[in-house]
Amino acid sequence: MKLAGRYIFLITSAVLIVLNLSVWIQDNHAFSVKKVLISGISLLDARNVIEAADIDTDSHILEADVRSVKNKLEVLPQVKKVRVSRVFPSSIRIQIEERKPVALIIDNGIWGIDEEGVLLPRFRSKHGLDYPVIVSEKLSHHNPGEQIKSKQVLQLVEFLGLLRETNASVYALISEVSWDEIDGLRIMTVHNNLPILFGKAGFLQKSRKLASAWRYLTIEERMDKIKYMDLRFHDQIIIKKRESKA
Repeated sequence: MKLAGRYIFLITSAVLIVLNLSVWIQDNHAFSVKKVLISGISLLDARNVIEAADIDTDSHILEADVRSVKNKLEVLPQVKKVRVSRVFPSSIRIQIEERKPVALIIDNGIWGIDEEGVLLPRFRSKHGLDYPVIVSEKLSHHNPGEQIKSKQVLQLVEFLGLLRETNASVYALISEVSWDEIDGLRIMTVHNNLPILFGKAGFLQKSRKLASAWRYLTIEERMDKIKYMDLRFHDQIIIKKRESKA
């Protein structure tokens, strides 16, 4: 009986401690939201994130609706994924994975587009413009956050996204990219403004061959002598030289 009484006493004491602690936390101003910790942003401004999250900084941290904050941020066109959590005693952490632009489209402004074909808001100079430009394409609408319907654009951005992950050196070469019904994929290089024809298939394999050829031609200092490069034919790179001036 004494042992049972001791257990009851310990359990009752633990419950009272938890209840008192809960009341203390609820009434303690140290647990009101004071900070919003944001990570993972480069296109977005922290100020815009805080405004969109609409967190009541006078509320208690236990009352902060992290699911509601998450839902509000997910509608931003730059946001791909977001995680919102509480950090005791007084902070809300927002971790954002932004949509990364793989190319730009110039049509009544400069617009970013990610590898899934989702249109991003107008680019500003602070974001940098060091991305391939998709040329000869017009937008049917300018609604950031929506996927572009053009099959050609979707094919181009899918290729650019894979290329950036697997062959960043070739991705960095690209100044402009376009789709031609006869030649297929066509790029213009940053240096020498050199046209390169890819054809309509096997883009990543051809990119690897292009990387090797580009390194060789650069070392041999032959780039200025080339008019264009043609990768449309199976397992070949055809190099058209500039005509020699008399």
